[in-house]
Amino acid sequence: MTKTESAALEDPTREQGPQDPSTEEEPTRALQADWLFARLPEWVIDTLSSEQKEAIHQAAMDPSWKSPPINIRFSIPVPGRRYYLTVVGGESRRSADRRARERGRYPLRTAANIFFFLGLAAVIYVIVLIGISIRGAFG
Repeated sequence: MTKTESAALEDPTREQGPQDPSTEEEPTRALQADWLFARLPEWVIDTLSSEQKEAIHQAAMDPSWKSPPINIRFSIPVPGRRYYLTVVGGESRRSADRRARERGRYPLRTAANIFFFLGLAAVIYVIVLIGISIRGAFG
């Protein structure tokens, strides 16, 4: 008897045969939705009714929160530290009010952002100069 057959005998509601790909996503989405409950203190969870827990669970599993089409994330090791860079892009669904609030909360013109863009421009400039020199040498 295989593991699948024995599992089917133990759980008669278990489906057999090929699984629908959308059902394979469901456990992953459920685990992603439960991250909030894992972070809450037990006493807070105990104060919630089952309807409230279900509503929170459904809100956290909301399929409108999909991965953006552009999602680039990587770490940059620097001796003694690690920095990360994230580039996320896609259609903005935020309201005008929320965009205005976030503009004030996360201003673009900060010293760190200015130095980052200057450094990025310097790297691009050096790459272009190297490309021009190589092209001129061979060409």
